Amino acid sequence: MTEYLQALSNGRYKSVWHRAVVNSGKERISVASFLCPANDAVISPATENGCPAVYKNFTYQEYYSKFWSRNLDQEHCLELFKK
Repeated sequence: MTEYLQALSNGRYKSVWHRAVVNSGKERISVASFLCPANDAVISPATENGCPAVYKNFTYQEYYSKFWSRNLDQEHCLELFKK
């Protein structure tokens, strides 16, 4: 659920959908980690070198609500925050 980092980087960081591949010949270890700012934290894209913002500003609460209100097989909810 860290695709909002893509908004912070103004689209330079590309978040990927989680994919797992089973490998019967080798053990796999997964580590879950979460980065959740305060609900009222404003997520806004970094603008540098005069590049226009790709995403509008939004709070983490807005992102979180949209993330959980969509079907998980749809596109990233970040698309809803594009300008």
